[in-house]
Amino acid sequence: MPRRQFQADLQKAVEAVSIAGISDVQKSDDDGEFSFMCLADGQQLKISVMISEVSNYPSSHTCFIYGADNASASVAAALNTITSDATGKTIPQILEIVSQRLESTDSDGDQQMLDSQQFDDFDDDDEDEYFPGDEDMLPKPRLANNSLSSLSGVYSEATAAFRQRIRSDLLTAKSEGFKVGHLGGLMDGISCYVSLSIRISKLGISEEAMQAWQLQPAEYLVALFHYPGGYKSMDELKSFDALQARRNFCVRIGICTNYKPTMQEAITAFTVMSREDEKRREDSQQGETQQVSALPKGFRNSFISRPLNELLEQRFHLLLKYRYGGMPWHGSESFYYDQVLNASPTLQDASHDKYYEPEPVSPAWPKIVTADHITSSSQVHSLPLVGMQFVLRHFVRCTEFCLICFSKMPDDLQAIKPYVCDKPLCLYQYMSLGFGPSIEHEIISQPKVVDLLVSFCYASARNSRLKDFPTGLCLAVPPPVSNEKDYLAIQQQPYAYNTSVQPLNTLLQGHSSQTHIALSMRYNADTREMLFEDSKQPSPVSTGNWIVIRTDDNPNKALHCRVVDASLYPSVRVSEPIVPAVSDVPNGPYAISPANPDQQTKPPTPRAAPTNEFRSASFYVYNQNFDAFSDQEKRQAIAALLDLLPPVQEMKKYLTRKAQSPLGAWVDRLSPAALGVLRWVIASNRACILQVDNEVDAANGRKSEDRLYGMAGWAQFRFAMGAPDKERRFIQAVRDTTNRLQLKYPTMFAWHGSPLQNWHGIIREGLHFNDTLHGRAFGNGVYHAPDCNTSIGYSNMSYSNACWHMSELKIQQALALNEIVNAPKEFVSQTPHLVVAQLDWIQTRYLFVKTRSDSSVLTATSEADTKPLDCVEQDPQRTPRGVTGSLVIPIHAIAASRRPKVKTTTKNKRQKASGKTQYDPIEIDDDDGTASIATLEEDRVIFEVDEDYKEADDSLPTPNSIKEDKGKAKIGSLDSKFFVKPSKPLTDYVPGTLDYSTLPMLQMPTWATTSATKRLMKDFKDVIQTQNKDPPHELGWHIDEDKMDNIYQWIVELHSFDPTLPLAKDMKQKSIKSIVLELRFGKDYPMSPPFVRVIRPRFMGFQQGGGGHVTAGGAMCMQLLTNDGWSAVSSIESVLLQVRMAISSLEPRPARLQQGGLADYGVGEAVEAYIRACAVHSWTVPAGFKEMAYGGSEKARYNPL
Repeated sequence: MPRRQFQADLQKAVEAVSIAGISDVQKSDDDGEFSFMCLADGQQLKISVMISEVSNYPSSHTCFIYGADNASASVAAALNTITSDATGKTIPQILEIVSQRLESTDSDGDQQMLDSQQFDDFDDDDEDEYFPGDEDMLPKPRLANNSLSSLSGVYSEATAAFRQRIRSDLLTAKSEGFKVGHLGGLMDGISCYVSLSIRISKLGISEEAMQAWQLQPAEYLVALFHYPGGYKSMDELKSFDALQARRNFCVRIGICTNYKPTMQEAITAFTVMSREDEKRREDSQQGETQQVSALPKGFRNSFISRPLNELLEQRFHLLLKYRYGGMPWHGSESFYYDQVLNASPTLQDASHDKYYEPEPVSPAWPKIVTADHITSSSQVHSLPLVGMQFVLRHFVRCTEFCLICFSKMPDDLQAIKPYVCDKPLCLYQYMSLGFGPSIEHEIISQPKVVDLLVSFCYASARNSRLKDFPTGLCLAVPPPVSNEKDYLAIQQQPYAYNTSVQPLNTLLQGHSSQTHIALSMRYNADTREMLFEDSKQPSPVSTGNWIVIRTDDNPNKALHCRVVDASLYPSVRVSEPIVPAVSDVPNGPYAISPANPDQQTKPPTPRAAPTNEFRSASFYVYNQNFDAFSDQEKRQAIAALLDLLPPVQEMKKYLTRKAQSPLGAWVDRLSPAALGVLRWVIASNRACILQVDNEVDAANGRKSEDRLYGMAGWAQFRFAMGAPDKERRFIQAVRDTTNRLQLKYPTMFAWHGSPLQNWHGIIREGLHFNDTLHGRAFGNGVYHAPDCNTSIGYSNMSYSNACWHMSELKIQQALALNEIVNAPKEFVSQTPHLVVAQLDWIQTRYLFVKTRSDSSVLTATSEADTKPLDCVEQDPQRTPRGVTGSLVIPIHAIAASRRPKVKTTTKNKRQKASGKTQYDPIEIDDDDGTASIATLEEDRVIFEVDEDYKEADDSLPTPNSIKEDKGKAKIGSLDSKFFVKPSKPLTDYVPGTLDYSTLPMLQMPTWATTSATKRLMKDFKDVIQTQNKDPPHELGWHIDEDKMDNIYQWIVELHSFDPTLPLAKDMKQKSIKSIVLELRFGKDYPMSPPFVRVIRPRFMGFQQGGGGHVTAGGAMCMQLLTNDGWSAVSSIESVLLQVRMAISSLEPRPARLQQGGLADYGVGEAVEAYIRACAVHSWTVPAGFKEMAYGGSEKARYNPL
């Protein structure tokens, strides 16, 4: 029934549509008509479809597609062409055609891809006519609204005007205070990189923010712009559609010790990696930042690089169009958020005034951070400069925006670390995409801080003070009844010095009423087996499930374990059980006796029963959605999951022992739910907390520099909260008040105490007085005390001293020491407490925690209280008192710009404000000082006006066709004039030792084409330049240019692998110095990928336990080397880098060498293995692959070389 099928297809589209840019499908009153919203030209358009003959649906019907009156001419023209092409298509197919033709993207910036089997008639037969290597025959890029109209392989013509535009754009950026660098053929109109950078010390970021963001003042923030088809100006980018923009302009953000990265680092930055590999690379880079003696070398990702890269790739092009429509940055971002992320037909259009209102910017930021090239200059605009200013907006002010949707965060949120907004989807993406901090890095570098964060969260959950939850992560947890008896909710009585506990069900209101019944079975604790009685019933568990078991003879003991093997059902094997150390009895020297001791009585422990027998038991599966729980059930679940975590030091030992594995690989010890909660606890911390007694820092003297005198017996942490500009606002308040009141001592220090269950919220929200927890008898404000004993009393007002059982610290109390503007007469109250209402007058400096007396965390250093050598001069009348007397505060507790220093007459420093006291705002460095790195000659020369551009010779020489005295090719001799090879390579590989007589060398193919040959010559020149410039141990590959007689066949040696890799160990054991690769190119290159295979040595196959993406025949198993993953602008350097990374990858298994003989792989087995791999993964084999792979000759075709 055609009409019934039409109605069914339309109803499915109305209910849910998953096509990029298409939303809000609506039925029409007229039969055969419907409408939908489509994102085109950066705005939401209503498009209508009318099918004239529904009785012919979906075979021979015709349809008419038309847009709203506000549709542009290009959209109307595109819809007109779609009308004829959509004949006989189903409704989903029609929507896909519209999405593809109008270049529509979803909220993530992704485009709809057509099914090649269903839409073969849309293939562009002219695509093979464009050859990026044949510059003489290339047409200019067309800017029509057609996805195939602009190929990124089309290079720019290097005219004098083109080069002058580059100079103008980069000089403009240089004049604004940025250092400019470039890599590749910038002035030649071919693929290149442009970098704009600025030293971190020039951005006005406080020391606390630098510590939280793991930055060093001497490092550079680098914006690396990649132009695959040659440099593109702002005018060209504005004329591109979204797909053209992505193909021609890419950006990566990073931190570097130099003002620009190396070519190898630039290629790596734009290499597409798996999420696991990218996370592993970031973790290794973060590990390098822990070295105190020297800055980490090279170009690395910053803490916010990945979100910023996503933002620039998905939105920057559209935001630029909005900017040139008259909107400021914040208006453009708001319009994008309203029109794209929250698309709805009822939304306001672009004419609304709110999108054009000027954005209020804090004057505390330096001018270079807030400058706007688009509005400040009416001249031709520099694309790199505008891009860098956009980067600074979101880098320096990162805490003002959500890390996922980049919407503005609440103005009252004061955080020193960026986070996500309260939308569950943002939290899910933040955690699942790995944008949060690496928990592995935090555990290894700051184990006490992780212990502190978990302890705070645990106390907050047990005392019913936890308000925010990890919703949206789809955590699978056991039902609440599985641990209800273990976690008795604590009655909230803030002022009672006796606490009571009640069963959870008496305190829950509105909790889930669903009844969960335990499943029965028999359990053998010795063999760790579960045995089910009825084998005819389906298995209630699957391999990988987590369960909680309770035996009938000891129901108070919960056993949490993972199902290891369910294939032999009704017998199921489980992992070693984890028994949570649960105790509701308050502990510690400050514990308060419960009001009703009978409620704490537990049944006596039963006699130990034999373990090697099956005993009756019951269990619950981790199959409940955490998000569906009530708030109290969520708190109970979080506390239960935290009790299942191992101690932090045990996790640190695991990560140290298994350096290449993430914590999630500990599958039998950590459930996904417990790991998710731990990740959330660490990632949601918005304060900067650094342990003072750091084992790593002990050798560098940091312990004596940071440790405060007067608090013996308390663990100390450096503590900073608030926005990145909070320190600047505090210093400004100190300076203004000092000048106004002529203060001799501008600041004072005082204590702030709060119960343990409040600190989880304090370190996320900052100090404020929005909630009244202990009364406000002396007015509204943040309460402080000069004597720590007063604050200790407040910190002891706990419902119950619930302590995380796995904690090494065993925290009992917590206090903060804050620095305050010394103007007590302007406080709300002076006695008996200092009540400060001005939040900008308060800056946190230290966090002190009291640990249990039996805790091992109190080392000899913390017990032996010693005075610091350099200390802060304090007001004698208002010196705070600690547990052992007056406090002596080290000079390192305050910002470096406020520490006493010798005045200098050099002019390499400037200050933002010209105050007359030492308490001036944060010092800002100029780039012309001694700390700045000198610009290289290769970057200075681009600013010089050169002679007319000289065209390249059109002849097609082979690499060795023009010989010099010593047989060197002209390419090699030319490179040697500019690059100096390293004199002593740091590798055991020796170039030139490979015996080419043992290799299957081919003659120049008869089907060689002009375009392919020219492109290969250019690629060969590029790789030889890189090889002669970079040290061999860093490059990792080598090509013997003297042996290159056939440009269509390259022999490459991979060497200098990470010595910790199993592959490197195998190579060392067999005395193998390199892996020999062969690259064979076809006549369609670069439109078709090369064939890459290993010649020697032989690798273990996947079925034998090997990996490294090497097939059984030696061919590389990579989508990049097929038609589905290949790009015409891919450089051979990037191909070699990605092949090397694939061979070095540990996932799913590390590469290993085959034991036994060293026979080479034959090309025949490599070809067959490549075709098999493509079939398994549904990849497309390039046309003419066998002809290319066998060298093009009949003899080679049947000779397995």
